[in-house]
Amino acid sequence: MGKRILVPLTVLLVAACTNSTGSDDPGPAGSTAPAETPTPSATAPATADPTSSFNPEPHPAAGIWYAELGAAILQFRLDEGPDEVITGVFDSPAEGVTDLPTVVTVDGTDLTLEIPVAAAVFEGTVEGDSLSGVWKQAGSEIPLVFSRRTESFAYDRPQEPMPPFPYSTSEVSFGDQGISLAGTLTIPEGEGPFPAAILISGSGQQDRDESIMGHKPFLLLADYLARAGVATLRYDDRGVGGSTGNPIGATTADFAEDARLAVDFLAGTEGVESIGLIGHSEGGLIAPMVASDSADVSFVVLLAGPGLPGSAVLATQTADLLRAEGAPRHLVDWQVAWTTDVIAVAASDEDAGTAEEMIRAIMETAAAEAPPDLASRVTAEAVDGIVAAYGDPWMRYFLAYDPRPALVALDVPTLAAIGTLDLQVSAADNLPEIELALAENADATVVDLDGLNHLFQTAGTGAVSEYASIEETMSAAVLELVAGWITDRF
Repeated sequence: MGKRILVPLTVLLVAACTNSTGSDDPGPAGSTAPAETPTPSATAPATADPTSSFNPEPHPAAGIWYAELGAAILQFRLDEGPDEVITGVFDSPAEGVTDLPTVVTVDGTDLTLEIPVAAAVFEGTVEGDSLSGVWKQAGSEIPLVFSRRTESFAYDRPQEPMPPFPYSTSEVSFGDQGISLAGTLTIPEGEGPFPAAILISGSGQQDRDESIMGHKPFLLLADYLARAGVATLRYDDRGVGGSTGNPIGATTADFAEDARLAVDFLAGTEGVESIGLIGHSEGGLIAPMVASDSADVSFVVLLAGPGLPGSAVLATQTADLLRAEGAPRHLVDWQVAWTTDVIAVAASDEDAGTAEEMIRAIMETAAAEAPPDLASRVTAEAVDGIVAAYGDPWMRYFLAYDPRPALVALDVPTLAAIGTLDLQVSAADNLPEIELALAENADATVVDLDGLNHLFQTAGTGAVSEYASIEETMSAAVLELVAGWITDRF
């Protein structure tokens, strides 16, 4: 749905398969942005003259090294200091992650680059402008080649708003019970009061711009709405950016409480009225949960919000994403089989200990029955990761939660939209359920948007690997739809 383990678990196995069949395009391995980063360290053999730090010939490892790993962009920036000591940092631009401390070990032209906070290691050898080796993470080992660059990689995002801005913004904070959420309040020019929308992000801990794969969808949406006369409040999820609170162990219900705090804050803000909720992906689960029992919510916009229980959403997502990334049929069949069994356990009311034992047993059987070209990928460490992911309280709540009762309870104007190329929340499966649930709502609009993916970009296939490469952050048609739908009513 967002940055959680859902996508990396799927495409990591695609990477394993495509590598084993000789493809030059390995799939991505997910890395995780840290809440805190430790002080970097480095080791290197003392080969320089100890009486002088001057090195007329730079070490062949020094420089910027770039690779594409499926949907991910990986970049090491290695610098040579006194006495030829190499230090480095790691960037994952697609995840909005930069400057992760990297432990560099040098042995001639052989390098070991360890990223402690991502639990990842790359071991390779420099040959001219090529750094080839193996990326190790989450129990998997994927061959990878980095190329030397003269400049750091940067995405081209032509839609990103640039000053001057015809509206005002202010930094705000709100919270309760030890949690303080930091956000940005955007108010249009002119005399208010204005209709106002709270932007609720998808799964995984995201910043107020919902930054993902080099895009900032909520920044763009807030800018567009402000120009149309709609105020917005967008905020960092708990534990991200300026927000406090520990997301570990939190569920969608907990994040709904955070959204309720945002409603309370906006209800007491001068210059705004007709408060609404715009939820993307998991935010589309949260918005009806909040609106269905809040007298302060006047409208709801669901962007790629599910209409089915998470168990059904994830089962379809798993198969669709694998196929879109080019996985062969035997891989799809094998993974869908064990994923279906794991989901059933995780979505059940079994206690945590029993569920973990059952999931582990399923995964050990799946590992034993893995196709030969994938057996080495389903290691004990990888199984541990899958058990932990599906035993996580957030995951179990998401898989078990049925959004339809909250949708039925919505009695305010509601807009629901999903792209026809959305492979994470299928339009064909979810929109009919949303439409049925909203049948008694006097002002409900349910639309499928042709050719748009989960991020509402104009896409080719809908595959996750396209997200970063598409320059468009969000289709103009979606921006116009949302802004026009709101301003027509308020």
